[in-house]
Amino acid sequence: MKITVCELSENELYFIEDWSKLKTHLSETRPDLLLLPEMPFSRWIASEEQGTDRSRIESVEKHERWMLELEQLPVKRVVYSRPVITGSKFFNTAFLFDKEKGHQKIHSKSFFPQEPHFWEESWYDCEEPRTFELFETDSIRIGILLCTEMWFTEYARQYGRQGIDLLLCPRATGITSVPQWIRLGQTLSIISGAYCVSSNKSGPGANGFRWGGNGYITSPMDGTMLGITSPDKKFITLDIDICKSRQAKKEYPLYVKE
Repeated sequence: MKITVCELSENELYFIEDWSKLKTHLSETRPDLLLLPEMPFSRWIASEEQGTDRSRIESVEKHERWMLELEQLPVKRVVYSRPVITGSKFFNTAFLFDKEKGHQKIHSKSFFPQEPHFWEESWYDCEEPRTFELFETDSIRIGILLCTEMWFTEYARQYGRQGIDLLLCPRATGITSVPQWIRLGQTLSIISGAYCVSSNKSGPGANGFRWGGNGYITSPMDGTMLGITSPDKKFITLDIDICKSRQAKKEYPLYVKE
């Protein structure tokens, strides 16, 4: 199975340039699945301390306008997250787009930071009950952890018990914390016995903030870094062996009963 991860700019002009180059990369590599960063199609509204209805609506509309572009990408499946308004609630929700089945909801984000540039608790609602159930597409078993959820490692373990092949982790994380997020992805591969696949925002953000980039793919069991993006190489596509994820569930320590 071929998977593409990426880092994409938040700045609108840079993003359009990145998107054009991403389409070329996908045309050349023809992956089975593309993972996009967390909420890639609008500015990061949680950089503002107080949530506003206008900003929520603008972010939703911006993501909706980009759906046609997403649907035309030369890849069968795309996993992404986008803002969703349901009644009075505002969610950050992950979806799978499949060219044959359309857009399918996977999971809404459950845990939120509350600090400068990441005032997410002020903006988003937690969908109840919290669900961390695998999602299956064409016999490939997928688990989703949206950014901060990655630090709640019990859910990676839970996904591993459910038998996931891929742990997909869209991120929006800064440049100062890059090493922690890399080590975390490697650890989650060991805990879940699955490939940890992560894409991130990159480049300049609001108020001098800089996004960290470094999308990556790590291997089951040992957490080996198989590939990582950079400002000079914003997209990587790797051919992975799903059988390795399934074999990992039979190895120590994953086979140990609780």
